[in-house]
Amino acid sequence: MSSLTLEQTGVRSALITDDVPELLIEVTSRSLIDTFEKMIGETSIDVPAEQSQQVEGVVGLISFVGDVTWSLAMMFPQKAAESLAFKFAGFEIEYESADMGDVVGEIANVLAGVICGELENEGIHSFMSLPTVTRGQHVELLLGGHLVAKRLLVSAGGDEFAVRLIVSKSNVVPHVIC
Repeated sequence: MSSLTLEQTGVRSALITDDVPELLIEVTSRSLIDTFEKMIGETSIDVPAEQSQQVEGVVGLISFVGDVTWSLAMMFPQKAAESLAFKFAGFEIEYESADMGDVVGEIANVLAGVICGELENEGIHSFMSLPTVTRGQHVELLLGGHLVAKRLLVSAGGDEFAVRLIVSKSNVVPHVIC
C-alpha cells in the first residue's frame, strides 16, 4: 500500500491510501465471523486474488461515515439469499418478494452494527447509514478511478456469498488503520 502523509497539508496523523486499509479488512472479517457464527454456524473468510466485479442476486449496501468514510456491499446469490433468510428469520422467504429485501437489509444492518462496535474498540469513530438493497442479474459494481475495493468470500453454515469493502483512494484515513 502506498501512502502519503498529510502533515504538509496541515492534517496530522492521517494518510491518503490507494488500497483498502488492512484494519478494515481485519475488522470486517472478525465481525463477519462473529455475527454469522452466532446466527448460522461455522463461518470462514477467504480473500481471493481475483477480484471479480460482477454480481448476481441480491445486494445489501451500507455506508460508514466518521473517522473514515467507506461502504460495504453484501452480495448474496439467490440460493444463499433464500437459505440465509430462512436461517435468519426462521421461516421461508420468497426470493422475489419485498420481504427478501427487508431481511437482506436487516442482515447488513446487524453486521454494520458489529463493525461499528469493533471499529470503536480500535479507536475509530464510525456511524452507519440505513441499508439499501437491490436485486438483479449480471449486475456490475462500477468503481470509478477514485475508488478501490476488496472482495471477501464468506462461507457460513454451508452458504457462500461475497462482501465488498469500498474506499476512496483519496479518503483521509486515520493513522490507526493503515
